[in-house]
Amino acid sequence: MPAHPSNTRRSFLDWVEVIGNKLPEPVLLFAGLAVLTVLLSGVLSAAGWKVQPLQVRAAMVERVAEDGKVVSEPAVHERTGRPKIIVEPKGDPLAVKSLMTRDGAYWALSSMVRNFVNFPPLGLVLTGMLGIGLAEKVGLFAALIKWLAGTTPRQLLTPMIILIGANASIATDAGYIILPPLAAGLYAVSGRHPLAGMSAAFAGVAGGFGAGIFITAADTVVCGVAQQSARMLDAGENVLPTANWWFKIGSVPVIMLVGWWVADRIVEPRLNRTDWRSIAASDAIDQAAGSVAVSVQQRRGLAWAGAWLAVVLAVFGAMMFLKGAPLEGVGLPSLPNGRVMVQKNVETFEPGEKELTAAPHTVLSKDPLVVVEKPVPGVLLEGPGGRWSHVIVPMMFFAFLAPGIAYGVATGAIRTQNDLVSGFYDAMKGMAPVIAMNFFAAQFLAYFEYSNLSRMLAYEGGAMLVRADMPVPLLLVLFVVFIILADFVMSSMTAKFTLLSPILIPMFMMVGVSPALMIGGYRIGDSVVNVITPLNTYLPIILVVLRKYQPKAGLGSLMALMTPYSIAFGVAWTGLLLAWYWSGAPLGPGGALHYTPGH
Repeated sequence: MPAHPSNTRRSFLDWVEVIGNKLPEPVLLFAGLAVLTVLLSGVLSAAGWKVQPLQVRAAMVERVAEDGKVVSEPAVHERTGRPKIIVEPKGDPLAVKSLMTRDGAYWALSSMVRNFVNFPPLGLVLTGMLGIGLAEKVGLFAALIKWLAGTTPRQLLTPMIILIGANASIATDAGYIILPPLAAGLYAVSGRHPLAGMSAAFAGVAGGFGAGIFITAADTVVCGVAQQSARMLDAGENVLPTANWWFKIGSVPVIMLVGWWVADRIVEPRLNRTDWRSIAASDAIDQAAGSVAVSVQQRRGLAWAGAWLAVVLAVFGAMMFLKGAPLEGVGLPSLPNGRVMVQKNVETFEPGEKELTAAPHTVLSKDPLVVVEKPVPGVLLEGPGGRWSHVIVPMMFFAFLAPGIAYGVATGAIRTQNDLVSGFYDAMKGMAPVIAMNFFAAQFLAYFEYSNLSRMLAYEGGAMLVRADMPVPLLLVLFVVFIILADFVMSSMTAKFTLLSPILIPMFMMVGVSPALMIGGYRIGDSVVNVITPLNTYLPIILVVLRKYQPKAGLGSLMALMTPYSIAFGVAWTGLLLAWYWSGAPLGPGGALHYTPGH
């Protein structure tokens, strides 16, 4: 007798859950990958594996300008309109550098602290979370979510819930913890099925995680890792935290409208086949109605928070647009002594080891080791650009710090300096897993780069993409599908991106795909199956709400409820990315669609 379809499906999902749960935690995963990189570097070095380095350059054409001068500019494809990229061999074959040698082991140990401290995402996320964490601690986000949901007309309840959810990633855990049960209560009070509200909220928070009006701490982490990965191929490539900002904002109405249609046309009609009122206790509905209320004190706090946010935005706006203001024009970050950070290629050897024939000005040190600068131009670690682009994370810090303090003082959550400082401490306590993961991720990526494995794999993969000569839209779709599949075995956005980007980003750059466009595809693949992957760490919270109204519901019930959102979001959001690509519009400030070498 054949197995019942539901039993087969549940068995498969259980299998996925068991396999996924056997994967190590991100901290142990990156620690293991660091050890594996050390071992692989030794084995592959002994095996003599080599790869021909490749360089990419823009094809140039000359034209006569209006003033009669001949100017050179990047050539573009007549059919696609994107810059032409030429991939060609560069230098001698690249060999694996072993970390299991005397020099390799010395480097690994001596650079351990530097690898961690200089890991790009570390300072970005910690600085941003000081302000965001304080605002969350004092209850600003919770009150804002309740106020928005509670003041929404019944007929617009679904789109508003999804809209709030799609922007809730700025509040870290608050969206998962507060919004789904709150939405269930709002629907119950309105006479609608509470699970329709819960599912819409969960779809917005998890399925629409990569959308949003605000730049979040996760965006700064992803862009920091992307920049580090891109510089493996092009040392001058910059990836700003704003690289996807316009695409994120444009994604919000798509998530809201598609989610609204799925909720009202598919999910809620299916739920209404059961009489939820006979299952849910009346006191649960009464409690839900009470949870929506926003106190007078909270309303006063929200008003003060809004006023201070307006002040912060006005100050930064004036600093950006007034002539001669601190953030107006072009700038270059510098050290306290006025110098700038430059990465130089050098050669180091002991005195007497070889004859010194370098020019005097290239000798950086003679005692106790001779350090000579190689004849390759240095690269600025932080390039020149709009002054505002160098202070995005501090802007985030103050944009949440000032409203958070104002709300805390107005509501009494902050009465003394100890209350304020404890808010900062709590924000950093929540970052403990991130700090631990970043330490081991930094070592893994540094080992990966030192051993040359990152560049060698990227060159091999990039050469394969060049030979395949697939259209960029097809590459984007395949990339999104790949990330979706990866999300079923590793749900963490930052851990997955940190693992994959050192290979994938340089690889796609070799066929003219910019890191910003890769991040756009990544945020789609990472988001749309968050509502159904068994590895989502917030599923227990959602299951608690689900079982309040369906006591016998399990993981399969939740997945059946959320699958329509996942499919619809995946199709519509990928369609938006393709339409954006065909439009030629940048994905955000500093977020060009195409990678042009030396641009």
